[in-house]
Amino acid sequence: MPELPEVETTKRAIEPVLLGNTFHTVEVLRPNMTLFNKQFASSLAGKTVRTVERKGKYLLLHLTDSLTLILHLKMSGRLGLRHIDDAALTYERIRFHLHDNQVLIFNDPRTLGRATLLPTDAVMSYAALGSMGPDALTVTGQEFSDRLKKRRGILKSVLLNQSFVAGIGNIYADESCFVAGINPNRRTETLTDVERSVLHKAVIETLEKGIRNMGTSFSDFSDLFGKPGQNQKTLFVYGRNGKPCLACGTVLSRSVVGQRGTVWCGECQI
Repeated sequence: MPELPEVETTKRAIEPVLLGNTFHTVEVLRPNMTLFNKQFASSLAGKTVRTVERKGKYLLLHLTDSLTLILHLKMSGRLGLRHIDDAALTYERIRFHLHDNQVLIFNDPRTLGRATLLPTDAVMSYAALGSMGPDALTVTGQEFSDRLKKRRGILKSVLLNQSFVAGIGNIYADESCFVAGINPNRRTETLTDVERSVLHKAVIETLEKGIRNMGTSFSDFSDLFGKPGQNQKTLFVYGRNGKPCLACGTVLSRSVVGQRGTVWCGECQI
């Protein structure tokens, strides 16, 4: 599923295209993805994009008339930029028509993605955003450590909880724990001050690497022009269960934490 680096990659790609651009018409091909808002398309028509923002795994397009379009890619969603005469993509769900016959497409095989239109001053009342913790890419070391001290539970589960910090998912949680040398099955209350600091640095390093590599692509994610990310070529542990650790050669182990497959090295991570 797209995590912070994939959503940030998408944000940086769409920003220069959308800023100052106007939604001329909008086609909703799967109404469930707009939470069955019958006025979604008509309310967007004629609105111009003023700013583009990312909060955790969410994209926020702030529009004229004090409206904000909230996009969540969920498991398999991605945004693509096409020309109106291009052949349709297989899983087009929402089509945003722009100037010069360009079309921004919300493509989603599983139709789990969501597009929500709200008054801008009501955005933080949207449940998922209102309960969100600080952004995982910009949270300070002190705040990260202080928040982690207050949590009780398995480390991997805490990292995945968006109310702790926002943006980390399964891929980057496993990778961050490996970089930090900490077993993701550890309980948070066993972490020392030094380990919390090391983990914070590992999270930032891992997310920044994912952004530099334009995201991780296994099957669904690609950039605005259909090009897959490259971060999957640099992963240390995620998806490598049973293979040798790239650092020490030990066969990597797997467990299930919070219904998520979790991979780690029993030698490098304590």
